[in-house]
Amino acid sequence: QQVQIGVFGGTFDPIHTGHLAVAHAALRRFRLDCIYFVPSGLPPHKSPDRLTPYLHRYTMVALGCADNPRFVPSLLEAGRDLAGRSRSYSVDTVRRLRRRWPNARLYFTLGADQFLTLPTWKKYRTLVKLCDLIVAARPGFRLRARRTTRIVSQLPAGARIHWLTTVHADISATTVRRRARRGLPLRNLVPLAVEAYIRSAGLYSRS
Repeated sequence: QQVQIGVFGGTFDPIHTGHLAVAHAALRRFRLDCIYFVPSGLPPHKSPDRLTPYLHRYTMVALGCADNPRFVPSLLEAGRDLAGRSRSYSVDTVRRLRRRWPNARLYFTLGADQFLTLPTWKKYRTLVKLCDLIVAARPGFRLRARRTTRIVSQLPAGARIHWLTTVHADISATTVRRRARRGLPLRNLVPLAVEAYIRSAGLYSRS
């Protein structure tokens, strides 16, 4: 039987219950054997000076994944020094995972907002040929909207896109950071262990 592996990338600054809800839904619907949570090194679409240091983000991912043995915190974009200082591209990450699992079926998970920027990604056509795409739709996202249809038309023939519309956890990392900065509770927004880490490390207090 073919191994089914999910790949969930992002800055995870911090990982929150919305991310985990998407992962749980993907795990069930596509019967995945595991999901790799891949904190990005230096993502091309974000300013590095506004990003929490890599090892903090990775630690929060590890804490957030701790309760589910099929959630795997990954250092795929950490770089040789494990500091996540190099520019990271999804196509390169999926290629590395493909070398590790040559016969597996890979499912790359991304949010609807990220999907709408897909044609700006490095070698996005190659990425789509290497794996299936799971697009997690946020509330208000319309599958048949003109912009969505236009993105789909730019993908290679035979691209495998799966729409995950059963998740309605409309939580953003921006909201979590803002509340943390103000000292407000993060209950139900991040796992308890992640909240404790944010407090103990003093994250977001000056951002």
